[in-house]
Amino acid sequence: MIARRAPPIATALWLLLVATPTWAEALRGVNVTGVDGDERTNIIGSLSLNRLSDADRANLSEARLSYLLRQAPDEARLAVEPYGYYDAQVDTDVVRADGGITVTVNVVLGEPVILRETAIEMNGAAQGDNEVQRPIERFRPRIGQTFDHRRYEASKLAVQRRLLERGYFDAELQQHRVEVSRQLREAAIRLTWDSGARYRFGKTTFTGSQIHTALIEQAVPYDDGEYYHQDALLKLHQRLTDFDYFGYIDVRPDLENAEGDRVPIAVSLTPGKRSVYTAGVNFGTDSGAGIELGLERRWVNDRGHKLEANLDVAQRRRSFGVEYRIPAFAWAEGWYAFGANRRDEESDVTKSRISELVASRTGTYRGWQLGVALHARNEDFVLGLDQPEADRIRGESRLVYPALSAQRVVADDALYPTRGFSLRGEFKTGASALGSETNFAQFVVDAKLIRSIGPRNRVLFRGQIGRTLTDEFDELPPSLRFFAGGDRSIRGYGYQEVGPRTDDIATGGKNLLVGSAEYERMFSRSWGGAVFVDAGNAFNDVNEGAYVGAGIGVRWRSPVGLVRFDLARGLKDPQDAFQIHINIGPDL
Repeated sequence: MIARRAPPIATALWLLLVATPTWAEALRGVNVTGVDGDERTNIIGSLSLNRLSDADRANLSEARLSYLLRQAPDEARLAVEPYGYYDAQVDTDVVRADGGITVTVNVVLGEPVILRETAIEMNGAAQGDNEVQRPIERFRPRIGQTFDHRRYEASKLAVQRRLLERGYFDAELQQHRVEVSRQLREAAIRLTWDSGARYRFGKTTFTGSQIHTALIEQAVPYDDGEYYHQDALLKLHQRLTDFDYFGYIDVRPDLENAEGDRVPIAVSLTPGKRSVYTAGVNFGTDSGAGIELGLERRWVNDRGHKLEANLDVAQRRRSFGVEYRIPAFAWAEGWYAFGANRRDEESDVTKSRISELVASRTGTYRGWQLGVALHARNEDFVLGLDQPEADRIRGESRLVYPALSAQRVVADDALYPTRGFSLRGEFKTGASALGSETNFAQFVVDAKLIRSIGPRNRVLFRGQIGRTLTDEFDELPPSLRFFAGGDRSIRGYGYQEVGPRTDDIATGGKNLLVGSAEYERMFSRSWGGAVFVDAGNAFNDVNEGAYVGAGIGVRWRSPVGLVRFDLARGLKDPQDAFQIHINIGPDL
């Protein structure tokens, strides 16, 4: 056989073709038309064209582009199926300009698939459990609705989660089938669970605790043998957190050591920092600038006792207090507390020096913070600081009185609530039979309400009412008399400026009635403004009319809470001066 050599011209042409580079262009962008919302977002994320590296986008060969364009329609169609669209029509357009490529993916969703049949069965012990039946009754989508895979999966997960929350740890999804007819655009759901038996609480064990086990066992909100429910474990976790003894808390069912239908509960604890020191600065128009120092001994002994000391020194307020607390469980979880404090308080019109001993019992019941206390107080006071020395009224009061209090705060955010309220009430009474020099009875109720209007606006309402019953009002110290005015009262007036006067000396009143309305708008995430009007009075037997103050303010959402800068003026007298108020702290 004789080999023939290729002609020189043919060889040259072949070499030229081999040596010719493949043309490449940059992918400038990928657009999706015909859909909006989640469907469009899912298509964009599913396209291989959008998952190219920067280097590949800058140098995209014709062959690679052709391959990706063939993939795009199927990728787009699959991306919209979870939303119920199984018959979407997709095509692509390519525009070449200035050495770059722009790809447009055009989508026509078509008619969605509608759910025509739902068959959900729950076998086993959970068949008669109403709490498990609720997520089944709320299963979405419903018959006649678009078959949305996201809602279907979320509903299925809700049922499985509820089974675990209720202690059906052996629950099994025996059948989970979805039938889709593209031609009829219809879908059917078939789900069958076997819940198995419901477990009960077994023994609860604590490890790692520095506090005596007998104490923390009293925080367990369930009994051995009671049916398991996860809410009880969450409540136990919250109670242990409220103790403030531990830095780490883990509460979980120990399924590996379950015996029969009893599952033990394992609680792992790590001690927190034993001593906590705090220091800070504060400022209020009524009190001036100040510093705060604190020491808390989170546990004094293995019985969980606590010791706390606080020092507050401001321009017009000084206080030092010590409190010893013992955990209590009898009628409501809380504390026995024994405290002593010394306070010096001063305003433009009054000055008080208070020494006080307090024994109290506090507890939480159904969201309410309840308290009962016994106070023994000695107070030296001066009225009429704005008057000449000779005209001032001086006195000394020794009181022993019990007090009852209740408080509830509900808010969607502790630092900046857009929806919430607070309600606080206190009743106290002093009697000579208890060792008090003055017989009296007094109640005070404070209420606040916050509502949002859109994402940037809030309205805030505040009200306060108080009444004192006594025939010995002149013997009551200023701390138990009512005054109005100041940054938490009527902002058009100075602190304790509003109230009854005797010979032009502010003496305070038996009654208090104050209300406030405020509109606030945030112009950015941190800064906003407010307009407000406050009205009220402190009075004795006859209310001589409301003192009204109005003004504007600046709001700053600082990392430690809302800072309020307010400028207000009283409207009772044309000669009333403007008042500047600065206040820091939570709204509720």
